[in-house]
Parts: sequence; C-alpha cells; structure tokens
Amino acid sequence: MTKKTFLLTAFLAFGLLVSAQESNGYYFKDFTPGRVILKNKQFARGKFNYDFVNHQMHFLNGKTDMIVENLEDIDTVIIDKTRFIPLEGRFLEVMKGKKSVVLIEKEVKTRERGKEGAMGLATQGSVQAIDVNARFQRVNGENKMDLTIYKEEIENVYFIFHKRDWESFRNQATFVKLFPKKKQEGVKETIKALDIDFDKPEDVLRLLDALE
Repeated sequence: MTKKTFLLTAFLAFGLLVSAQESNGYYFKDFTPGRVILKNKQFARGKFNYDFVNHQMHFLNGKTDMIVENLEDIDTVIIDKTRFIPLEGRFLEVMKGKKSVVLIEKEVKTRERGKEGAMGLATQGSVQAIDVNARFQRVNGENKMDLTIYKEEIENVYFIFHKRDWESFRNQATFVKLFPKKKQEGVKETIKALDIDFDKPEDVLRLLDALE
C-alpha cells in the first residue's frame, strides 16, 4: 500500500462508524469493489454497498461493516459501474442518457393491504410478495392481534436540474407539473408515444433525451 493510499484509507476509517444494523435494502447483492473519490481528487479503493433503506453508504474495513461519513468531503462513490453522489445527507445514483442526467433515490414505503383472512390471504385487493406483520396491541387492557397485512414497496424518486435548481418527480403526474401548462399536453403525448414506464430509470432517461 502506498503512503498516499494509506493516508486516504486512514481518513475514511476515521470517518466511518461500525454498523450494528441489519439491512435488507442493500443496492448490491454483496459488497462490491469500488472506489470513493474525494473533492481533492484523492481516492481509495475497497468494497462498498449502499443501504437505500437507511440512506447510508457502507464500506468493508477488513470484515467489519462500516458506515461512510464526512460526506461533505466526498465527490463521488463508484461501485462497479454505478455512480453515486452525496446530496443532503444521503447518496443518489447518477444515470446519464445521450443528452440528459437524472439522479435517482430509492424510497421504501410500507403500505397497508387489507386484513388477513382465511389461510393467511388478504381480504381485499391483489397482493404480491406480501409480508404479514402480526403485532400485538394492548387495547382496553387486553392483548389483541393486529392482522393487518403490509407490503413494502420500492419507489424511484427522480431529480433533474430544471429551471436552475434540482426538482423531483416520481410518476407522470408529478413530472408533467414541472412544465408550464401550455407545454403539458405535448409532454403527455411524448410520454404516450414512447410508452414510458416511470418505474424504469432507463425509460425516464429516454423521455428526458426526447424532450431536450
């Protein structure tokens, strides 16, 4: 290890806290080779993973799972071919199209999907990959089972540089609202013509490129 790499790794280790928290929201299946690039252009290599549930960048220090801090000194983290940049205390994925750039944040939401019925099925709605959260509550001095069925959904929140600032959207309705009313019908027509699915970042990039 060179002196430069050693000093930078020491800087990272100083800015890392041991993580005792389990997460099922890692971006990659396993810790993956990557590098962190500081604003002074120094960099260090290691194995990283992004916990998008808790909005924390993790780093393996030996076999210890650590959390990257000192975000104000970090320019970019590149894991495999995926690029992340820090913004307001968390990291956003950067995707580039032919003419456009979009930042992506994965947001986890827990939604109620009805009550548990016979054989553990929901009594209303159509549910896939459901998690039954059977919680005991003390109601009127007695323990009663809450058989509400919940499902965790992952939703992409997109950020684009629009009108001299970063603005966010997550679906067609919120995207169209970014434009003046006189242009909104044209934007809707482009979305329909390109068959855009806002759950797919690559579709969002196609749309942004088409509107440039």
